[in-house]
Amino acid sequence: MSVLVVLMSLMTWVPGLLCFGLQGYLEGWQWMKDNARLASGMFFGAWIWILILALLALALSAWVKWKPAAGGLMFGVFFVAAAFGAVINGVQRTRWGHLFNISHLIGVVWVQLFEGANRTTSGGVFFRVTAGEELPLWCCWAALGVLCLICLYMLARKIRGAEVVR
Repeated sequence: MSVLVVLMSLMTWVPGLLCFGLQGYLEGWQWMKDNARLASGMFFGAWIWILILALLALALSAWVKWKPAAGGLMFGVFFVAAAFGAVINGVQRTRWGHLFNISHLIGVVWVQLFEGANRTTSGGVFFRVTAGEELPLWCCWAALGVLCLICLYMLARKIRGAEVVR
């Protein structure tokens, strides 16, 4: 997991905070103080995303040894589950099908991390979250927590420590 965390960190929050630092250097200290929420949102949001992806990749690869099948499962978890949630939303005329869409859940959490209580957007530009269809924040956190617990359970069931005696 450490390899995944390091590599995904180098692609997510490290360059984001470097860009924030450069912008702060060019704009001045007052700009950095006024926009500190952007830096914290970028850091914590990226860590949530890294944790979800790393746990999901490890859990699926522990259960499926064939690499193309594990890649197909990752595709299924993100796209097929999102389509299943959209079908639930369409048939039942509800918004609770978004609980199956990991990207939607992350999007709602990221919008809260970046904008806080004074929300001005629904995050639709980045996460395709339709205004008015957002789930409550606690539901998104709970669903992401359940996903992490399922992944940890899958890892605990499949990977066992072994004592080596010489």
